[in-house]
Amino acid sequence: MGPPDFSDGLQQAQKVMFETGSFTGYRPAVAELGSGYLSAARVFKQPLCGNEEGWGPLSPFRYDFTPCFIDVWVASVAAFGTLVGAIAVWWLLKKKQPTPISKDWPFWTKQTLLGLIIADVAVQLAFQIISYRDIWYGDFRVYTTAATILSLFVVFTIQWLEHARLRNANGVVLFYWLFLLVALAVKLRSLISQQIYATSLPYFVTYCVGFGLSVVEFFFEWLWPKTKSTYEALVDEEECPVEYATVFSLLTFSWMTPMMKYGYSTFLTEEDLWALSKKDTTKSTGGAFEKAWQRELNHRRHPSLWRALFRAYGGPYMLAAVFKVGNDVSQFTQPQLLKFLIAFIASYRRGNEPEPVIKGAAIALAMFAVAVFQTTMIHQYFQLAFVTGMRIKGGLTSSIYKKALKLSNEGRSSKTTGDIVNYMAVDAQRLQDLTQFAQQVWSAPFQIIICMISLYQLVGWSMLAGIGVMIIMIPVNGLIARIMKNLQKQQMKNKDARSRLIAEIVNNMKSIKLYAWGAAFMNKLNYIRNDQELKNLRKIGAGQAFANFTWSSTPFLVSCSTFAVFVLTNDRPLTTEIVFPALALFNLLTFPLAVLPMVITSVIEASVAVGRLTSYLTAEEIQPEAIVVKPAVEMIGEESVLIRDGNFSWNRHENKTVLKDINFSAHKGDLSCIVGRVGAGKSSFLQSILGDLWKVKGVVEVHGTVAYVSQSPWIMNATVKENIIFGYRYDSNFYEKTVKACALLDDFAQLPDGDETVVGERGISLSGGQKARVALARAVYARADVYLLDDCLSAVDSHVGRHIIDNVLGPKGLLKTKTRILATNSIPVLVESDYICMLKDGEITERGTYRQLLAMKGAVFDLIKSTGKNDSGQNSSTGSPTDSDTETSTVIEAGSGSQEKEDMEEAQEGLGALQSIKPGPASSSYQRQKPRSGSMATLRRASAASFSGPRGKLHDEENPSKTRQAKEHVEQGKVKWSVYMEYAKTNNLAAVGVYLVALIAAQTAQIAGSYWLKNWAERNTEAGRNPDVGKYIGIYFVFGIGAAALTVVQTLILWIFCSIEASRKLHERMATAIFRSPMSFFDVTPAGRILNRFSSDIYRVDEVLARTFNMLFTNLARSGFTLVVISVTVPPFVALIIPLGAMYIWIQRYYLRSSRELKRLDSVSRSPIYAHFQESLGGISTIRAYRQQDRFELENEWRVDSNLRAYFPSISANRWLAVRLEFIGAVVILAAAGFAVILVASGTPLSEGMVGLALSYGLQITTSLNWIVRQTVEVETNIVSVERVLEYARLPSEAPEIIHRSRPPVSWPSRGEVQFINYSARYREGLDLVLKNINLDIKSHEKIGVVGRTGAGKSSLTLALFRIVEPATGNISLDGLNTSTIGLLDLRRRLAIIPQDAALFEGTIRDNLDPAHVHDDTELWSVLEHARLKDHVSSMEGGLEAKIHEGATPFSAVVILPTFTVHNLPHQVVTPRRSNLSQGQRQLVSLARAMLTPSNILVLDEATAAVDVQTDAMLQNTLRGPLFANRTIITVAHRINTIMDSDRIVVLEKGEVVEFDTPAELLKRKGVFWGLVREAGLLEEQ
Repeated sequence: MGPPDFSDGLQQAQKVMFETGSFTGYRPAVAELGSGYLSAARVFKQPLCGNEEGWGPLSPFRYDFTPCFIDVWVASVAAFGTLVGAIAVWWLLKKKQPTPISKDWPFWTKQTLLGLIIADVAVQLAFQIISYRDIWYGDFRVYTTAATILSLFVVFTIQWLEHARLRNANGVVLFYWLFLLVALAVKLRSLISQQIYATSLPYFVTYCVGFGLSVVEFFFEWLWPKTKSTYEALVDEEECPVEYATVFSLLTFSWMTPMMKYGYSTFLTEEDLWALSKKDTTKSTGGAFEKAWQRELNHRRHPSLWRALFRAYGGPYMLAAVFKVGNDVSQFTQPQLLKFLIAFIASYRRGNEPEPVIKGAAIALAMFAVAVFQTTMIHQYFQLAFVTGMRIKGGLTSSIYKKALKLSNEGRSSKTTGDIVNYMAVDAQRLQDLTQFAQQVWSAPFQIIICMISLYQLVGWSMLAGIGVMIIMIPVNGLIARIMKNLQKQQMKNKDARSRLIAEIVNNMKSIKLYAWGAAFMNKLNYIRNDQELKNLRKIGAGQAFANFTWSSTPFLVSCSTFAVFVLTNDRPLTTEIVFPALALFNLLTFPLAVLPMVITSVIEASVAVGRLTSYLTAEEIQPEAIVVKPAVEMIGEESVLIRDGNFSWNRHENKTVLKDINFSAHKGDLSCIVGRVGAGKSSFLQSILGDLWKVKGVVEVHGTVAYVSQSPWIMNATVKENIIFGYRYDSNFYEKTVKACALLDDFAQLPDGDETVVGERGISLSGGQKARVALARAVYARADVYLLDDCLSAVDSHVGRHIIDNVLGPKGLLKTKTRILATNSIPVLVESDYICMLKDGEITERGTYRQLLAMKGAVFDLIKSTGKNDSGQNSSTGSPTDSDTETSTVIEAGSGSQEKEDMEEAQEGLGALQSIKPGPASSSYQRQKPRSGSMATLRRASAASFSGPRGKLHDEENPSKTRQAKEHVEQGKVKWSVYMEYAKTNNLAAVGVYLVALIAAQTAQIAGSYWLKNWAERNTEAGRNPDVGKYIGIYFVFGIGAAALTVVQTLILWIFCSIEASRKLHERMATAIFRSPMSFFDVTPAGRILNRFSSDIYRVDEVLARTFNMLFTNLARSGFTLVVISVTVPPFVALIIPLGAMYIWIQRYYLRSSRELKRLDSVSRSPIYAHFQESLGGISTIRAYRQQDRFELENEWRVDSNLRAYFPSISANRWLAVRLEFIGAVVILAAAGFAVILVASGTPLSEGMVGLALSYGLQITTSLNWIVRQTVEVETNIVSVERVLEYARLPSEAPEIIHRSRPPVSWPSRGEVQFINYSARYREGLDLVLKNINLDIKSHEKIGVVGRTGAGKSSLTLALFRIVEPATGNISLDGLNTSTIGLLDLRRRLAIIPQDAALFEGTIRDNLDPAHVHDDTELWSVLEHARLKDHVSSMEGGLEAKIHEGATPFSAVVILPTFTVHNLPHQVVTPRRSNLSQGQRQLVSLARAMLTPSNILVLDEATAAVDVQTDAMLQNTLRGPLFANRTIITVAHRINTIMDSDRIVVLEKGEVVEFDTPAELLKRKGVFWGLVREAGLLEEQ
């Protein structure tokens, strides 16, 4: 810059420059420097600029812009206002409808202000025209002012239009005002610098007034709340504020503040959440995806899910990319600014020429502005990415669900329910997670390139050394990642093994207690846990430590190598101006490098997920034309179901038909029965009418609606009432009738809440018979035209069966006007039927009425005859596969999870169902009503209820019912400190201490390294070259590697000595507590809840907590050190620490409370989605049969939405927090830079090295601050797991296992005498007594039978012997020893039992007979021989070591009967979900177990329908044989004929003994026993 007019030389000019460079531009002495804003030459020296100083941009006279250039800023704002404003006006007029809204005083004030501003600018224009007399028409400054007036008019229009059309201030207007204010402020400083106030005061005043008015107008437009129109006041107040938030509110996420405030004062619940915005609801996201996917299917041979997703959700995601670019670019501006700042500070050293203050201030402000800009950009990007992810998840979930309802058998066969649920839970989730990473695919390389360019500018080609190190580290990191991945895989396997074992233990807890096997299973569990899982976890810890080492040493090695190469190859000194910007750049580089491998794995996982989802979404659907639905018929006798020449197959790709040449028709008002042996195709026949089978050829017509009862009834997890009503409108009158006809009244009386009782998952709180009747009631209530009933009588008792035939199915039943097609083998129904078809091997072999068929003496006749003979064998067809399994395998519901008292007896008593019951007089009085009124014909069809939210919402929470399983105890609010203390104690406090020391040492070493670097750089600057290279590099290297090594120590101690120790102890305590819990705990706690503690909670304690604590402490230390460094550099900064800290803690507390509850709501509302999905998958046939797909889809959408309603605010809360914290970070940067500038300008000496050091740390503080809050929340969320584990570790336990003071003699009970003395018991506190005042005296070696109706307390008696239930009063003594005085282990070991449901465990035959491995092979083989299992076991691979595949569900064991081949499975039938021991053989395993127990008392809780006749005979013979002759045997009988030869019989009724004597005596008395025998049809034989 050459010397100006006056020639006092360079010195003077620079002094003037420095003086005019003050922050405000004000200078005390009035002296004209250069020409002012209002001065103009006669002619243009430069085009469009009539001012002496020209276009500049910097004035040669002052430290300022030239008058012409100053207006460039204002002009660009005016251009923005005019052009973008015009678009906004068009958009408002075209796209938005005006609402009637009155123009109130704020509106008029705003517009008046704007009018005044326009007038003010016009006055300025007049001043300009007067001043530039000769050349005003061509001067840029006049154009600018004119353009400003034009833009103000456009803004006036927008503000006028938006009032009625928008609910918030228009974004264009807000930005216009913001930019305008900035431009005017810069211009104002320039005017002050030119001292216009001295030369032209009126103009200056006018300008300042205009500026002031603009400020007021801006705040008015931005902050004044809009008046709501009356119309809007009616809108649901729950709508999400994001719909009408202003631009600034969107950028800063202020719209979240009301929720955060509310969440701070009260605990958020589901009711407090906002509704989703329209475009986020599952309905619209699902619709968008369906449309895109349909298009793919129609237009392409290989539809691509990627394209469909992009078409449906890509728009906002592309916008996110724009924000990402903004963030990436601004990120790399900071180091450049840092370089300028260091140069500015250096200019104040002795001997240098100081630069004007305004320059330093501008740099500090620019750093602040860039930080703020970066924050807004990155969080808009994140928000869009997360919202896109949320939409993808919602849309996919909805599509997956819809698809599941359309899958055909083939489509379904290859995919288990678990797989399909995984598509929703895992694969959709992966695609959702991908949205966070996908943009990094281009962004990371982009960042790396920018970084390289910036580094090249700083250090030239030396940067290649650093990059080389990074490139070397990438494969090293990759290798570690691979090793870690394999360890993680192994960990998953171990975790699965442990979860499986726990699940088995919990499900079979009753057996474990009865057999006193607790210790054996505890050892098994400890082996998997300690020797496999934790050992592997230690390896993971070591891997983690090594990963941390490479991770924390990479940036250091990079900088070390770069600087070393620079110093060795360059003559330039390595100054602070190079060192600190380079360090900042290296820090920025670590992120893209670290994120790339994550991106790659994420993309790979997502593409796997896409592959799986594509194959699922293109899987085959049910045949749409399988059945033709026609309108219902009106007249009785008209044909309503027709099958002509039907051939049906389970799989369209195989040419095996299940049913061939079927010709069948059914008429309105007829009861048609389909009979046949097991596997003949009865269920398939009904499913062909439903359209579930593939129709190879033929015609199927169905008239009207259908109701279907499947063979294994499908019960939803809802109240009994909701199960019956099933989405139809509630009609109390008809509901009563239905319930009565289905014999459910007595059950309602027994159930704790009547029909409001909540049935657990898969209906576990109902017995088999009750489930069947509820399913039947659902069908009756639906008032359909065609009824398809699959063997609904087999699971109910014979007298109940009779009642159902009379009141529902028979000629006088509720359904007499309907078409009923019943697959059955029950004789009483056949007698009442109108038409019978006999199926054999998938063909109809005989058909006709009951009489005709009897007369023919064909297959039906044989069937009826054979069934009459043995009353036990008839029930071979008790169950069938679940809806979509194979036809032939028979499912026996062998009891269920929480066996509420006598679950199964109902089904067992039903074994007499086929003895011909002599029809007595009409059994129920209400058949004799007025003939017409009750008939079904007059009943309207059931109309669907309007959908009002999902089920399960209907009850009020005020009077909780008994059966809503005790809600899981959810801690609200802060986790107590005691939990942290307890966790620290289990961690070992000394190790924690060492860990903290290592942590602080590592941070200190890091800072020391940087400090050393600073000294080195300053030394070089002074010397002007690079002396003592070796010394400086060496020490720097030691510091860096030392810091990294300390990090390793810290990680190792944390993992191996703290975290793993703690989780080992916690798991052990919890497992012990579970094993020692009384049985009542398992009755009231769903298995899933216990498993959850063992899987997810223990996982968190194992792996998440330590990591979280580590990050929290590291970031705390880092931030602390940063603040110290800044404070040491610029002492005034200390004054800011307290207000900033207070603000920080305040924001953080706000966030903590709300976020914690939102996260909780998110996870609580997630599981119902999967639960409902899994449930629906189980009942697909039923849902389709009732044609209720739409209702279930709605329900699914509703559940997903209610999850997203919590998810959306919870991600927005993270953004809300981050924006605020990063603003604090930006303030820290501004303060550090600003104070440095002020201190230097006021003459305090500052070393530029310290400033560089402070700021390079300050630039990182934002991330640390953010992480601290995030990790605090994480710690809080995860420490809850410790709390939950501790809660279970403190469960009350049952009586002690061994009481050392009173142990029974070794041979006890040698005589085997059993006495009940005034014995009463209840299942748990607060329930009624199940056994009342029982007095029994059983002699040595007696064989005792126990009989009674369902619920009489038979099984409870056996449980009492084993003290599974403890006595309320009285006691039981064996051989005169009171069992309540000895330990449980002593008692249970000495008793033998063959329980109702044979619990088999995964493992070998040996494990199942003798888990503790105390018996030798000869003993085991001998008992197997006696139990008739020897041949079977020796034929199995491995003999005693043969593996037993336990069915995945212990509840419904699937039995393969040996009498026929299975045609729809490949021949080896033992798929993993089938047990390779039949139900009967499992019963025999129990027998073998009983023989291994050397006891003189054997309790036999008789097996259910599970055992076929031959096995049963074998069992009975063994039990009556010499082996058991000298044992006391107590048999709980469900089939009277098995105990007719007992010595004495106990008859129970309602928990009391009503009769106790020999069978002959009891028959003479004609009491309760006689009644039971008569019902079983055994009297004739007697």
